[in-house]
Amino acid sequence: MREKEHVEMLSLEWGESIADNSQTERDILDELHPHTNIKELQITGYRGTKFPNWLADHSFFKLLVQLSLSPARSVTSLPALGQLPSLKFLVIRGMHAITMVTEEFYGGSSSKKPFNSLKKLKFAEMPVWKRWYGLGNGEFPHTQYLSFENCPKLMGKLPENLSSLTILKISKCPELNLETPIQLSSLKKFVVDGSPKVGVLFDDAELFTSQLEGMKQIDKLSISDCNSLTSLPISILPSTLESNMLISLSEIEIETSVGDDF
Repeated sequence: MREKEHVEMLSLEWGESIADNSQTERDILDELHPHTNIKELQITGYRGTKFPNWLADHSFFKLLVQLSLSPARSVTSLPALGQLPSLKFLVIRGMHAITMVTEEFYGGSSSKKPFNSLKKLKFAEMPVWKRWYGLGNGEFPHTQYLSFENCPKLMGKLPENLSSLTILKISKCPELNLETPIQLSSLKKFVVDGSPKVGVLFDDAELFTSQLEGMKQIDKLSISDCNSLTSLPISILPSTLESNMLISLSEIEIETSVGDDF
């Protein structure tokens, strides 16, 4: 694979097997090291407990733009992806053994901000993931899209400075409560579905303003399946949400006609 210099897109997919040797699985993936020209990489069904070191080699993967890891049910920690210089799109799905995302994810100590080129980040189907530890030094400075789907044990907190974020989607994360203030000054679309502790933000005017301060650009807010939400303090919502307001007992949705969908 290292000699395939004209390959820019690569998908590696594991089939079903009764074999259960994580070291063998890692050795196999280690030997599938692609060429430096790779731009898009997808790894599906990997059965090892740890990804090989080459996956996070920022000095080698200078052109890698898109990375998808899903599912890898035995992996216990995410690779140190934060210093990949060109990475713009990252999907992490189906990591059934990961309980924490730690500082390792950001790629170690460096003067360069982690995930400096990342535009879109999606986590999905992480059944035992409980905590996401941030660095507090401006990681994800250019990330515009952040999504969490079906992470039932994930609790706060999110990275504090998400100043470039325009879309935030939280679905089926019943324990996530955004427990500390976060910077969302550029947020335009916010979707909350099946995540009642996030929905509570909109039930209390003081909590809403302190937790989600500066949402002056928001033009679509959708809240559904959040039974803990009993009222919505309309007076504190940005003026961009005042038209086309729809409210029902089972679902709350506030939006303006912006001409596009999620």
